[in-house]
Amino acid sequence: INVANFRFSELSAEEINLPMKKLAFRNADLTDESFNELLKLLRYTPELLQAEFDDCALDGVGDFQPSESDIVRELGKVETLIIRRLHIPRFYSFNDLRSVYSLLEKVKRITVENSKVFLVPCEFSQRLRSLEFLDLSENLMVEEYLRNSACEGAWPSLQTLILSQNYLKSIERTGEILLTLKNLTDLDISRNSFRPMPDTCRWPPKMRFLNLSSTGIWAVKMCIPQTLEVLDVSNNNLDSFSLFLPRLRELYISRNKLKTLPDGSLFPVLLVMKIRENALSTFSKDQLGSFPKLETLEAGDNHFVCSCELLSFTLGQPALSQVLPDWPDSYLCNSPPRLRGQRVQEARPSVLECHQALLVSGVCCALLLLILLIAGLCHHFHGLWYLRMMW
Repeated sequence: INVANFRFSELSAEEINLPMKKLAFRNADLTDESFNELLKLLRYTPELLQAEFDDCALDGVGDFQPSESDIVRELGKVETLIIRRLHIPRFYSFNDLRSVYSLLEKVKRITVENSKVFLVPCEFSQRLRSLEFLDLSENLMVEEYLRNSACEGAWPSLQTLILSQNYLKSIERTGEILLTLKNLTDLDISRNSFRPMPDTCRWPPKMRFLNLSSTGIWAVKMCIPQTLEVLDVSNNNLDSFSLFLPRLRELYISRNKLKTLPDGSLFPVLLVMKIRENALSTFSKDQLGSFPKLETLEAGDNHFVCSCELLSFTLGQPALSQVLPDWPDSYLCNSPPRLRGQRVQEARPSVLECHQALLVSGVCCALLLLILLIAGLCHHFHGLWYLRMMW
Protein backbone atom coordinates (compact mmCIF):
# COMPACT_ATOMS: atom_id res chain seq x y z
CA ILE A 1 0.00 0.00 0.00
CA ASN A 2 1.15 3.54 -0.64
CA VAL A 3 0.43 5.77 2.33
CA ALA A 4 2.77 8.54 1.25
CA ASN A 5 -0.17 10.94 0.92
CA PHE A 6 -2.17 9.57 3.84
CA ARG A 7 -4.10 12.15 5.83
CA PHE A 8 -5.77 11.19 9.10
CA SER A 9 -9.51 11.78 9.45
CA GLU A 10 -11.03 12.08 12.91
CA LEU A 11 -12.88 8.93 13.97
CA SER A 12 -16.43 8.93 15.24
CA ALA A 13 -17.14 8.61 18.94
CA GLU A 14 -18.13 4.91 18.69
CA GLU A 15 -14.82 4.08 17.00
CA ILE A 16 -12.73 5.34 19.89
CA ASN A 17 -11.01 2.66 22.02
CA LEU A 18 -10.52 0.19 19.18
CA PRO A 19 -9.46 -3.26 20.51
CA MET A 20 -6.59 -3.59 18.04
CA LYS A 21 -3.48 -5.29 19.53
CA LYS A 22 -1.11 -5.22 16.56
CA LEU A 23 -0.59 -2.88 13.62
CA ALA A 24 1.61 -4.10 10.75
CA PHE A 25 2.71 -2.49 7.51
CA ARG A 26 4.21 -4.68 4.78
CA ASN A 27 5.55 -3.35 1.48
CA ALA A 28 4.27 0.11 2.38
CA ASP A 29 5.57 3.45 1.12
CA LEU A 30 5.79 6.13 3.82
CA THR A 31 6.97 9.72 4.11
CA ASP A 32 7.81 11.89 7.09
CA GLU A 33 4.43 13.62 6.76
CA SER A 34 2.38 10.43 6.49
CA PHE A 35 4.20 8.98 9.52
CA ASN A 36 3.10 11.98 11.54
CA GLU A 37 -0.48 11.36 10.39
CA LEU A 38 -0.28 7.67 11.36
CA LEU A 39 0.78 8.60 14.88
CA LYS A 40 -2.65 10.15 15.40
CA LEU A 41 -4.15 6.65 15.33
CA LEU A 42 -2.59 5.99 18.73
CA ARG A 43 -5.26 8.07 20.43
CA TYR A 44 -7.89 5.58 19.27
CA THR A 45 -6.00 2.33 19.90
CA PRO A 46 -5.29 2.23 23.64
CA GLU A 47 -4.84 -1.58 23.56
CA LEU A 48 -2.17 -1.55 20.83
CA LEU A 49 0.86 -3.62 21.97
CA GLN A 50 2.92 -4.14 18.82
CA ALA A 51 3.80 -2.15 15.71
CA GLU A 52 5.59 -3.77 12.78
CA PHE A 53 7.09 -2.48 9.52
CA ASP A 54 8.32 -5.13 7.04
CA ASP A 55 9.92 -4.32 3.68
CA CYS A 56 8.75 -0.71 3.81
CA ALA A 57 10.24 2.39 2.20
CA LEU A 58 10.53 5.75 3.92
CA ASP A 59 10.93 8.64 1.52
CA GLY A 60 12.15 11.21 4.00
CA VAL A 61 14.98 12.22 6.31
CA GLY A 62 13.37 11.44 9.66
CA ASP A 63 11.96 14.92 10.15
CA PHE A 64 9.02 13.83 12.29
CA GLN A 65 7.69 17.16 13.50
CA PRO A 66 3.91 17.13 13.95
CA SER A 67 2.18 20.32 14.87
CA GLU A 68 1.90 21.10 18.58
CA SER A 69 -1.87 20.52 18.58
CA ASP A 70 -1.47 17.01 17.12
CA ILE A 71 1.71 15.93 18.83
CA VAL A 72 1.81 12.45 20.37
CA ARG A 73 4.19 12.19 23.30
CA GLU A 74 4.30 8.39 23.74
CA LEU A 75 3.11 5.13 22.15
CA GLY A 76 0.62 4.26 24.89
CA LYS A 77 0.84 0.55 25.74
CA VAL A 78 3.00 -0.35 22.75
CA GLU A 79 5.78 -2.62 24.05
CA THR A 80 7.18 -4.06 20.81
CA LEU A 81 8.45 -2.26 17.72
CA ILE A 82 9.71 -4.36 14.78
CA ILE A 83 11.36 -2.90 11.68
CA ARG A 84 12.74 -5.23 9.02
CA ARG A 85 14.41 -4.31 5.74
CA LEU A 86 13.46 -0.64 5.89
CA HIS A 87 14.60 1.17 2.74
CA ILE A 88 15.50 4.84 3.12
CA PRO A 89 16.60 6.35 -0.24
CA ARG A 90 18.08 9.45 1.40
CA PHE A 91 19.86 7.36 4.02
CA TYR A 92 22.93 9.56 4.49
CA SER A 93 20.81 12.68 5.04
CA PHE A 94 18.73 11.04 7.76
CA ASN A 95 18.19 12.91 11.04
CA ASP A 96 19.15 11.60 14.46
CA LEU A 97 15.51 10.73 15.36
CA ARG A 98 15.51 13.28 18.19
CA SER A 99 11.85 13.93 17.43
CA VAL A 100 10.85 10.37 18.40
CA TYR A 101 12.93 10.04 21.58
CA SER A 102 9.92 10.57 23.83
CA LEU A 103 7.77 8.14 21.82
CA LEU A 104 9.97 5.16 22.60
CA GLU A 105 10.76 5.72 26.27
CA LYS A 106 8.36 2.99 27.44
CA VAL A 107 8.95 0.45 24.65
CA LYS A 108 10.40 -2.83 25.94
CA ARG A 109 11.32 -4.69 22.74
CA ILE A 110 12.83 -3.14 19.61
CA THR A 111 13.97 -4.97 16.46
CA VAL A 112 15.63 -3.03 13.64
CA GLU A 113 16.89 -5.70 11.25
CA ASN A 114 18.71 -5.34 7.93
CA SER A 115 18.10 -1.59 7.74
CA LYS A 116 21.65 -0.17 7.48
CA VAL A 117 21.81 0.93 11.12
CA PHE A 118 25.37 1.93 12.01
CA LEU A 119 24.76 4.05 15.11
CA VAL A 120 22.25 4.56 17.91
CA PRO A 121 23.02 8.04 19.31
CA CYS A 122 24.10 8.01 22.95
CA GLU A 123 21.35 10.41 24.00
CA PHE A 124 18.74 8.19 22.32
CA SER A 125 20.11 5.08 24.07
CA GLN A 126 19.91 6.85 27.41
CA ARG A 127 16.24 7.70 26.81
CA LEU A 128 15.33 4.04 26.20
CA ARG A 129 14.97 3.39 29.92
CA SER A 130 12.42 0.56 29.63
CA LEU A 131 14.13 -1.32 26.81
CA GLU A 132 14.74 -4.99 27.68
CA PHE A 133 15.29 -6.54 24.22
CA LEU A 134 17.21 -4.98 21.31
CA ASP A 135 17.85 -6.72 17.98
CA LEU A 136 20.19 -4.92 15.57
CA SER A 137 21.09 -7.92 13.43
CA GLU A 138 22.20 -7.62 9.78
CA ASN A 139 23.24 -3.99 10.04
CA LEU A 140 26.45 -1.95 9.84
CA MET A 141 27.54 -1.77 13.47
CA VAL A 142 31.27 -1.56 14.23
CA GLU A 143 33.07 -1.24 17.56
CA GLU A 144 33.71 2.52 17.32
CA TYR A 145 30.02 3.35 16.91
CA LEU A 146 28.87 0.63 19.29
CA ARG A 147 30.89 2.40 21.99
CA ASN A 148 28.85 5.55 21.38
CA SER A 149 25.57 3.60 21.32
CA ALA A 150 26.36 1.73 24.57
CA CYS A 151 27.60 4.81 26.36
CA GLU A 152 27.37 5.27 30.12
CA GLY A 153 23.69 5.20 31.16
CA ALA A 154 22.52 3.67 27.87
CA TRP A 155 19.81 1.01 27.85
CA PRO A 156 19.73 0.68 31.67
CA SER A 157 17.18 -2.17 31.65
CA LEU A 158 18.53 -4.06 28.64
CA GLN A 159 18.76 -7.84 29.15
CA THR A 160 19.04 -9.18 25.57
CA LEU A 161 21.21 -7.66 22.83
CA ILE A 162 21.47 -9.18 19.33
CA LEU A 163 24.28 -7.90 17.10
CA SER A 164 24.35 -10.83 14.70
CA GLN A 165 25.82 -10.31 11.21
CA ASN A 166 27.32 -6.88 11.66
CA TYR A 167 30.93 -5.76 11.17
CA LEU A 168 32.41 -6.43 14.60
CA LYS A 169 36.04 -7.61 14.53
CA SER A 170 37.26 -7.90 18.14
CA ILE A 171 35.63 -10.05 20.82
CA GLU A 172 37.76 -8.35 23.47
CA ARG A 173 36.71 -4.81 22.50
CA THR A 174 33.06 -5.80 22.14
CA GLY A 175 32.96 -7.23 25.67
CA GLU A 176 34.70 -4.17 27.08
CA ILE A 177 32.31 -1.76 25.34
CA LEU A 178 29.27 -3.58 26.74
CA LEU A 179 30.48 -3.32 30.36
CA THR A 180 28.16 -0.33 30.71
CA LEU A 181 25.13 -2.65 30.38
CA LYS A 182 24.90 -3.84 33.98
CA ASN A 183 21.74 -5.93 33.45
CA LEU A 184 22.75 -7.62 30.18
CA THR A 185 22.30 -11.40 30.40
CA ASP A 186 21.95 -12.58 26.76
CA LEU A 187 24.33 -11.53 23.98
CA ASP A 188 24.24 -12.73 20.37
CA ILE A 189 27.27 -11.68 18.33
CA SER A 190 27.10 -14.55 15.84
CA ARG A 191 27.93 -14.23 12.14
CA ASN A 192 30.60 -11.59 12.70
CA SER A 193 34.17 -12.08 11.49
CA PHE A 194 36.24 -12.00 14.66
CA ARG A 195 40.01 -12.04 14.93
CA PRO A 196 41.64 -14.78 17.05
CA MET A 197 40.27 -14.90 20.57
CA PRO A 198 42.52 -13.33 23.25
CA ASP A 199 43.38 -15.12 26.48
CA THR A 200 41.26 -12.87 28.69
CA CYS A 201 38.29 -10.54 28.24
CA ARG A 202 35.92 -8.50 30.35
CA TRP A 203 32.14 -8.90 30.14
CA PRO A 204 29.00 -7.54 31.83
CA PRO A 205 28.72 -9.21 35.25
CA LYS A 206 25.36 -10.94 34.68
CA MET A 207 26.10 -12.65 31.35
CA ARG A 208 24.32 -16.02 31.07
CA PHE A 209 23.94 -16.60 27.30
CA LEU A 210 26.56 -16.02 24.59
CA ASN A 211 26.21 -16.86 20.91
CA LEU A 212 29.50 -17.03 18.99
CA SER A 213 28.31 -19.26 16.16
CA SER A 214 29.58 -18.69 12.62
CA THR A 215 32.35 -16.31 13.68
CA GLY A 216 35.33 -18.24 12.29
CA ILE A 217 37.03 -18.78 15.66
CA TRP A 218 39.70 -21.53 15.87
CA ALA A 219 39.95 -21.93 19.64
CA VAL A 220 38.12 -21.05 22.85
CA LYS A 221 40.09 -19.53 25.71
CA MET A 222 39.52 -17.99 29.12
CA CYS A 223 38.07 -15.00 27.26
CA ILE A 224 34.72 -16.82 27.49
CA PRO A 225 32.89 -15.56 30.62
CA GLN A 226 32.72 -18.07 33.48
CA THR A 227 29.17 -16.99 34.36
CA LEU A 228 27.63 -18.53 31.22
CA GLU A 229 24.75 -20.98 31.39
CA VAL A 230 24.29 -21.30 27.60
CA LEU A 231 27.10 -21.15 25.02
CA ASP A 232 26.72 -21.51 21.25
CA VAL A 233 29.98 -21.93 19.30
CA SER A 234 28.55 -23.97 16.44
CA ASN A 235 29.71 -23.66 12.82
CA ASN A 236 33.29 -22.64 13.58
CA ASN A 237 36.76 -24.23 13.20
CA LEU A 238 37.18 -25.74 16.68
CA ASP A 239 39.09 -29.02 16.91
CA SER A 240 39.04 -29.16 20.71
CA PHE A 241 37.17 -27.72 23.68
CA SER A 242 38.90 -27.80 27.06
CA LEU A 243 37.51 -24.78 28.89
CA PHE A 244 36.14 -25.12 32.43
CA LEU A 245 32.67 -23.56 32.69
CA PRO A 246 31.18 -24.35 36.11
CA ARG A 247 27.67 -22.98 35.44
CA LEU A 248 27.19 -24.11 31.85
CA ARG A 249 23.90 -25.96 31.30
CA GLU A 250 23.69 -25.99 27.48
CA LEU A 251 26.54 -26.30 24.97
CA TYR A 252 25.97 -26.02 21.20
CA ILE A 253 29.10 -27.02 19.32
CA SER A 254 27.81 -28.60 16.09
CA ARG A 255 29.54 -28.18 12.70
CA ASN A 256 33.10 -27.99 14.00
CA LYS A 257 36.10 -30.36 13.78
CA LEU A 258 36.06 -32.13 17.13
CA LYS A 259 37.28 -35.74 17.05
CA THR A 260 36.21 -36.69 20.58
CA LEU A 261 33.63 -35.57 23.11
CA PRO A 262 34.86 -32.84 25.48
CA ASP A 263 35.83 -33.91 28.98
CA GLY A 264 32.63 -34.00 31.03
CA SER A 265 34.43 -32.92 34.21
CA LEU A 266 34.74 -29.44 32.67
CA PHE A 267 30.95 -29.01 32.78
CA PRO A 268 29.67 -30.26 36.16
CA VAL A 269 26.07 -29.11 35.61
CA LEU A 270 25.75 -29.56 31.83
CA LEU A 271 22.28 -30.78 30.79
CA VAL A 272 22.24 -30.40 26.98
CA MET A 273 25.03 -30.78 24.42
CA LYS A 274 24.63 -30.69 20.63
CA ILE A 275 27.76 -31.84 18.81
CA ARG A 276 26.40 -32.88 15.42
CA GLU A 277 28.43 -32.77 12.19
CA ASN A 278 31.90 -32.92 13.70
CA ALA A 279 34.59 -35.56 13.21
CA LEU A 280 33.64 -37.88 16.09
CA SER A 281 34.58 -41.48 15.47
CA THR A 282 33.18 -43.03 18.63
CA PHE A 283 31.94 -42.46 22.16
CA SER A 284 31.90 -44.80 25.08
CA LYS A 285 30.15 -45.46 28.36
CA ASP A 286 33.06 -43.86 30.24
CA GLN A 287 32.89 -40.70 28.13
CA LEU A 288 29.16 -40.30 28.66
CA GLY A 289 29.57 -41.14 32.33
CA SER A 290 31.98 -38.21 32.76
CA PHE A 291 29.01 -35.84 32.36
CA PRO A 292 27.32 -36.13 35.76
CA LYS A 293 24.02 -34.45 34.82
CA LEU A 294 23.79 -34.79 31.04
CA GLU A 295 20.19 -35.37 29.90
CA THR A 296 20.33 -34.69 26.15
CA LEU A 297 23.13 -35.37 23.67
CA GLU A 298 22.81 -34.83 19.92
CA ALA A 299 25.86 -36.37 18.23
CA GLY A 300 24.47 -37.53 14.89
CA ASP A 301 25.97 -37.01 11.42
CA ASN A 302 29.53 -37.73 12.56
CA HIS A 303 32.14 -40.08 11.05
CA PHE A 304 31.57 -43.09 13.27
CA VAL A 305 33.96 -46.02 13.15
CA CYS A 306 31.74 -49.01 13.84
CA SER A 307 34.26 -50.84 15.97
CA CYS A 308 33.40 -53.74 18.21
CA GLU A 309 33.69 -51.47 21.26
CA LEU A 310 31.18 -48.94 19.91
CA LEU A 311 28.73 -51.59 18.71
CA SER A 312 28.91 -53.57 21.95
CA PHE A 313 28.28 -50.36 23.90
CA THR A 314 25.23 -49.39 21.82
CA LEU A 315 23.82 -52.93 21.97
CA GLY A 316 24.19 -52.90 25.73
CA GLN A 317 22.32 -49.59 26.10
CA PRO A 318 18.72 -50.11 24.98
CA ALA A 319 17.68 -46.76 26.50
CA LEU A 320 20.02 -44.67 24.31
CA SER A 321 17.08 -42.93 22.66
CA GLN A 322 16.27 -41.26 25.98
CA VAL A 323 19.62 -39.45 25.93
CA LEU A 324 20.13 -39.23 22.16
CA PRO A 325 17.01 -37.64 20.62
CA ASP A 326 18.38 -38.14 17.09
CA TRP A 327 19.08 -41.87 17.65
CA PRO A 328 19.22 -44.04 15.56
CA ASP A 329 18.63 -42.40 12.15
CA SER A 330 21.50 -39.87 12.36
CA TYR A 331 24.11 -42.38 13.52
CA LEU A 332 25.65 -44.07 10.47
CA CYS A 333 28.85 -46.07 10.08
CA ASN A 334 31.63 -44.38 8.11
CA SER A 335 34.01 -47.33 8.41
CA PRO A 336 34.92 -50.16 8.01
CA PRO A 337 33.99 -50.10 4.30
CA ARG A 338 31.83 -53.23 4.66
CA LEU A 339 29.48 -51.37 7.07
CA ARG A 340 29.61 -47.87 5.54
CA GLY A 341 26.19 -46.24 5.34
CA GLN A 342 24.52 -48.66 7.76
CA ARG A 343 22.90 -47.40 10.93
CA VAL A 344 25.06 -48.03 14.00
CA GLN A 345 22.08 -49.65 15.68
CA GLU A 346 21.80 -52.29 12.92
CA ALA A 347 25.50 -52.86 12.14
CA ARG A 348 26.84 -56.32 13.04
CA PRO A 349 30.61 -56.95 12.84
CA SER A 350 32.01 -60.35 11.99
CA VAL A 351 33.37 -62.71 14.65
CA LEU A 352 36.87 -62.27 13.25
CA GLU A 353 36.70 -58.47 13.75
CA CYS A 354 35.48 -58.55 17.32
CA HIS A 355 37.43 -61.54 18.69
CA GLN A 356 40.84 -61.18 17.10
CA ALA A 357 42.77 -61.76 20.34
CA LEU A 358 40.77 -64.88 21.14
CA LEU A 359 41.17 -66.12 17.57
CA VAL A 360 44.96 -65.61 17.61
CA SER A 361 45.19 -67.36 20.98
CA GLY A 362 43.19 -70.31 19.67
CA VAL A 363 45.34 -70.65 16.54
CA CYS A 364 48.53 -70.51 18.59
CA CYS A 365 47.24 -73.18 21.00
CA ALA A 366 46.24 -75.41 18.08
CA LEU A 367 49.66 -75.01 16.47
CA LEU A 368 51.36 -75.84 19.79
CA LEU A 369 49.26 -78.93 20.22
CA LEU A 370 50.02 -79.99 16.65
CA ILE A 371 53.75 -79.57 17.22
CA LEU A 372 53.58 -81.58 20.44
CA LEU A 373 51.59 -84.30 18.70
CA ILE A 374 54.12 -84.54 15.84
CA ALA A 375 57.01 -84.64 18.32
CA GLY A 376 55.31 -87.42 20.31
CA LEU A 377 54.67 -89.50 17.22
CA CYS A 378 58.23 -89.03 16.03
CA HIS A 379 59.55 -90.22 19.38
CA HIS A 380 57.18 -93.21 19.54
CA PHE A 381 57.97 -94.41 15.99
CA HIS A 382 61.71 -93.55 16.08
CA GLY A 383 61.21 -90.79 13.56
CA LEU A 384 64.61 -89.22 14.20
CA TRP A 385 66.42 -92.55 13.42
CA TYR A 386 64.57 -92.88 10.10
CA LEU A 387 65.36 -89.26 9.24
CA ARG A 388 69.07 -89.86 9.86
CA MET A 389 68.96 -93.02 7.78
CA MET A 390 67.23 -91.14 4.96
CA TRP A 391 69.92 -88.45 5.16
